[in-house]
Amino acid sequence: MTAFVCFHMDAHNSEYLAACDERIAFISGFTGSNGVCVVTATEAKLWTDGRYYLQAEKQLHEGWKMEKMEAGVPTWFEFVAASLTEG
Repeated sequence: MTAFVCFHMDAHNSEYLAACDERIAFISGFTGSNGVCVVTATEAKLWTDGRYYLQAEKQLHEGWKMEKMEAGVPTWFEFVAASLTEG
């Protein structure tokens, strides 16, 4: 299995993104300023922090699942490591 990981950033790691660099908004519908998307062949997930839980639930396209960035919840990296086979 493979995964596509998308961060909220541009080529310069700027805080404020131009519309053409809003990749998370494009693929998921989420317009908040903190998020990580992971898409596999079977799942599409967005991780974000507490400032954006309600917004993400309202904005995510159909089929997307929001994951919380908080203690006790697997991180996006842990999800990728557990989902992908070696190699």
